[in-house]
Amino acid sequence: MMRHHFKHRAAMLAALAVSVIGGTAAASEVVDHAHRGGQHGQLQVRQQQRALQQRALQQRALQQRGSRQQEVSDGALAGVISGFNRYVISMETVARKQARTREIRDFARETIASHSQSERRLSALLQRLGIKAQPTRASAMLSGHSSMVASFLSKQSPRDFDRVYLATEIKSHRFILRLLDEQLIPKVKNEALKEEFQRYRRKVENHIAHALALQAKLAQGQAAPPSQGR
Repeated sequence: MMRHHFKHRAAMLAALAVSVIGGTAAASEVVDHAHRGGQHGQLQVRQQQRALQQRALQQRALQQRGSRQQEVSDGALAGVISGFNRYVISMETVARKQARTREIRDFARETIASHSQSERRLSALLQRLGIKAQPTRASAMLSGHSSMVASFLSKQSPRDFDRVYLATEIKSHRFILRLLDEQLIPKVKNEALKEEFQRYRRKVENHIAHALALQAKLAQGQAAPPSQGR
């Protein structure tokens, strides 16, 4: 009975040391202390010590692996911005051709110009900083959705196109705005690149505000009528 109590107590103390402190040294110290308190169960204590040390090493390896996975390079973050620029340009190209109202076609043309300019600025900055844009799952998702959204918009009827396009435009820009706030800006390390991301964020906000204004006018029937030539 005493032997069982001793082994159980030693194992619990050692496990607690590992879980709280996270080091093998603490576990060894606790187990050694228990070992000095009696001669019974020495082999079991040594086995428990080795098992706890092995477990601590495994936990440390998992923590280090998770830390590396959480670290995202500035090039990968920039790649997401580039992916969204391509996504938007693809969507706006369809809208510039198929929108019924002049104001919305003008908006699509201005948005293409804005995102093209942002892409040129970003590319020039990355080159100056010696950073290479890297693909990620997010940028791959944007690339994959680019053709899908363009195809979806191109199939809309003339009557529905402007309404569907603006809803898609607002939703897409709100998505990247949230990504900028929650992932891209907080994680970027280079200060010059962070400033560029913040500049980009302001443009995205402006595009959302403009699209919302057009959406409200369209709902009220105040958008400019279709022009004869396209």
